[in-house]
Amino acid sequence: MGNELVSVLMVNYNHEDTIGETIESVLGQSYRNIQFIIVDDGSTDGSCDVIRKYSDERIELYEQGKNQHICYATNYGFKKVKGEFLARIDSDDVWYPEKLEKQIEFLESNPDRKICFSWIDLIDERGRNINEECRELQALFETKFTEQKDCLHTFYFIGNCLSHPSVLMRTQVMHEIGDFDLGYMQSHDFDYWVRIAKKYPIYVIPERLLAMRRFIGDGKENTNNSNHSETSNVRFFNEYMDIRAHFFDDMDNQLFCETFREDFLCRDSQTEAELECEKAFLLCHPIYSETLIPPAGIRRLHELFRKPEMLRLLEEKYHFTIKDFYEMTGKFMYCNQVIYNQLSKKKKEVSELRKEVERQKGVIDEYKNSTSWKITAPLRRGGEMIRKHGNS
Repeated sequence: MGNELVSVLMVNYNHEDTIGETIESVLGQSYRNIQFIIVDDGSTDGSCDVIRKYSDERIELYEQGKNQHICYATNYGFKKVKGEFLARIDSDDVWYPEKLEKQIEFLESNPDRKICFSWIDLIDERGRNINEECRELQALFETKFTEQKDCLHTFYFIGNCLSHPSVLMRTQVMHEIGDFDLGYMQSHDFDYWVRIAKKYPIYVIPERLLAMRRFIGDGKENTNNSNHSETSNVRFFNEYMDIRAHFFDDMDNQLFCETFREDFLCRDSQTEAELECEKAFLLCHPIYSETLIPPAGIRRLHELFRKPEMLRLLEEKYHFTIKDFYEMTGKFMYCNQVIYNQLSKKKKEVSELRKEVERQKGVIDEYKNSTSWKITAPLRRGGEMIRKHGNS
């Protein structure tokens, strides 16, 4: 293994309680030749005081005058990168000592690979392992890709399954792909991985090389970009839908066919026009429910129907008519995951309440048919007569 410089880029905002542990995990790597770029994104706590306590000459601290969020700060950090390799870490995560060494060894042993990730552990705000409590998320990050198409297929139908702080890439990838898209706050990394996956195969080392932190108990909604709140969930869904709407842009048709042919409506599709139809149908693939059709697919089909030759192709080869399109537009398009989940929850609550009402009716009927109810009937009638007499 060589001794190329690795640039480690970390963005921090108000993490004075965890940043020290994160810094030590980077400085304590078995691979020593690193440039440690820390961009403080306008913290208002004591984060920078913690950073300045470390006298290691490998650390470069850049303090931003105001908070502009992770995309802007990361793009600033990209301009400071000097190494042959680039790694990312957030200021609340922890690398295990051999993380960089093992990833560099993999990339140098596989020169056709330019970027790799790894499996992770999940920890809470106190550093406690929460893999079992977050088993679904843990399983999502334990993905395996063998080819470029596997990654793209997973991205399209499932979403992001890569841990941001586990990435190591050759810096040439950063130069080719460019900066983070400032339009994405919640899904900036997913958009970046999609752009990379269209050009390079991505490999995930099946070993847990770091711990990624999730704040689940102290209400720090705004200090960890992966935390869940209604606002962040809505934003994530909106961004995911936008990324998905542009998923096939700039994708080579050969790669598109290799990745999605098994999902084609007609697997023999191969001409430019036929592939445009297949892309439209894929963009119509329902999200969360068969009744929720993404608007991007509707728009793509609408554009095709404006061209007489495409209208004929859709009818003749795909047996898809304008009436089928109208049926599709009669379903929900502008869906929202949070609202959809809330409606599902309310429906479940209503169903449970109806069951309880029926149970209570059964109890009442059972009581009315009981011997005690029949015996006390004269007393109840007498009580009613007394009440009526008193009211008169």
